Amino acid sequence: MTPRIVGLETEYALMALPHGPAAPAMAPAEAITELFRGTATQHRSHNRFLPNGGRLYVDIGSHPEYATAECSNARDAALQDRAGELMLQKMLEAANERLDSHRLHLLKTNTDSGDATFGCHENYQVKRETLDPLDPGFVAFLVARTVLSAGGGLDKSGAYVLSPRAFHIHRVQSADPTRLRPMISTRDEPHADPAAFARLQVTFGDSTMSDRATEIRLRLTSTVLDLIEGGVSLCDLALADPIASLHDCSRHGPAAILALRSGGAVSAIDLLDTVVGRCEAAGIDSLLDIRDMIDRIQGGEQDTLSPSVDWICKKLLLAEAADRYGSSDPRIPRLNLAFHDLDPRRGLADRLRASGAMSALPLEDVERAVSTPPSDTRAALRGRFIAEATRLERAYSVSWTHIRLDSPPHPQIDLLNASQCSDSRVADLIDVMATTPAPPMSRLARLRAGIGPLHHAGEGPPANRP
Repeated sequence: MTPRIVGLETEYALMALPHGPAAPAMAPAEAITELFRGTATQHRSHNRFLPNGGRLYVDIGSHPEYATAECSNARDAALQDRAGELMLQKMLEAANERLDSHRLHLLKTNTDSGDATFGCHENYQVKRETLDPLDPGFVAFLVARTVLSAGGGLDKSGAYVLSPRAFHIHRVQSADPTRLRPMISTRDEPHADPAAFARLQVTFGDSTMSDRATEIRLRLTSTVLDLIEGGVSLCDLALADPIASLHDCSRHGPAAILALRSGGAVSAIDLLDTVVGRCEAAGIDSLLDIRDMIDRIQGGEQDTLSPSVDWICKKLLLAEAADRYGSSDPRIPRLNLAFHDLDPRRGLADRLRASGAMSALPLEDVERAVSTPPSDTRAALRGRFIAEATRLERAYSVSWTHIRLDSPPHPQIDLLNASQCSDSRVADLIDVMATTPAPPMSRLARLRAGIGPLHHAGEGPPANRP
């Protein structure tokens, strides 16, 4: 079986807090400019593909978003996601060293203090017929997996819930994930051969700070898709009202009772148990660690999963703080956000990882993934091309499915096979770059082509210089 291509798109909340009451407010657009100042950029926009195969850009609402490279397994995807977090953390530190009147905060969260919501979109390459139609039992699984994959947090009333973002979700499927916020986006953008593949985009999930939580979410979901594509139906697990069940699961946790379309009912953890049991019976993949997690929750030992499940880890932290300071203390909501803050001086995640209280991938692997793409997918081709074009200061164009050298102009190379990690056309093009002198380019053309930073760290935009 060819490994399934998976990836993540993670939106980050960006806030600019003044150092004192005399400092003027910083507009979101200004904050994002400060965050990206001194970094390479293409066409004067904060939108670029990276040598590690991923993409860093500014999404609607002036907040940064990082999309991982295509990955053949969940661990690589979790590693690439952490690499994006590390890139943004370094950008944040550089910005705060420059700024005098404000301090920027980047939060890998799905809701902020104003209850604005930020997405974490999961992408799974599937057979085109898998979505026509999608097994309703798969939607039930997505609801139930909340008990392992949710990020945890306080809702608008201050109550602790598994997923504050869940209450922003009101449709199962929609082609407009920005305005309608469905569980699943139905936009037909396969980023692969459209005759054979579709891209299943799960848009309701939570970002997680625990690397194991991220890996488990992707691996388990991919395994359930293997089960369905292998011919096993989950239709008997279809929910009567998936959105109501999602909200109930977030409010009541593993014990939430979910009404089935057939007329029965099942708890969230028991529904997840059933799905995992069918995967085990089919012998698709080893899920021993996930089976152990389900058994612990069913046995009343869920707190032992704190390092691997974000909502449990955060719940214990907030409960400890409430016991010490009182549940109405203003430090509680600040702690709720500090769990997601990338600022190493104020955020909690790095400290939790360092102490062993939160699972983490080896830091040297994360640092390597900042500049190195996965070796067994199309990202290896894209990443090598970008690295060489950047080193040789060549103008180029890339997308998820093509590369093109623009200086000197060469025909576009389409790359529709996401599992392809070698291509003689790309190798030949890189050789051409290395052996052909670059044509002269004006400073303006270089800036438009994204060769070098738009302006250097510590400098303002060109129009603002004396």
